[in-house]
Amino acid sequence: MFALCRNEDYATIGRVAMLLWSIWHNRNDKIWNDNVRSPNQIGRAAFDQWNEWIAVHKLRGNDDHDVPLVSTIRWEKPRIGWLKCNVDAAFFVDAGRTAMGACFRNNAGEFMAGFTQWQQLTLSTEEGEAWALLQAMNEAKSRGFESVQFESDSQVLVDAIRTKRRGNSEFLSIVDEIILVIFMSSEIEIWLEY
Repeated sequence: MFALCRNEDYATIGRVAMLLWSIWHNRNDKIWNDNVRSPNQIGRAAFDQWNEWIAVHKLRGNDDHDVPLVSTIRWEKPRIGWLKCNVDAAFFVDAGRTAMGACFRNNAGEFMAGFTQWQQLTLSTEEGEAWALLQAMNEAKSRGFESVQFESDSQVLVDAIRTKRRGNSEFLSIVDEIILVIFMSSEIEIWLEY
């Protein structure tokens, strides 16, 4: 695997990584849900997910061409024994999609896991950010990550969680689910990313 990563191009390495992740995901699905997919289904899913990931980055690259690449944001590590998960959503109104991504790192800054997902509709900014956080929390649970500090750049979302805001909107129903996940685990923190 290390030789492959040193000698192959970015696209090949990405496809192999996505295939390995799909195999791992299938293994977990078998153990926890007794669902099994055929090797062809796993390969097809990996291929489709890789193509979606590439598409997201191409769309984002087209949208961000006027944005300076220099950032003053600095990642801060979590406490020892904890993971930090940075979560964000992206909105592609023309394509009618919402995408999200999450990255889990340990207190040394080492990459532990990451993933992206598509939603086949355009959500509001608040709904998308809440959906992204909920998906990241579910991913942490499925991977057995217990002490996780989730970080979002949405002040509205973080405030709604902290104040336990109630209501009938789609956004607040997702917030309710997030609060329930937090309630079920004492080892989850939500932070605002500056």
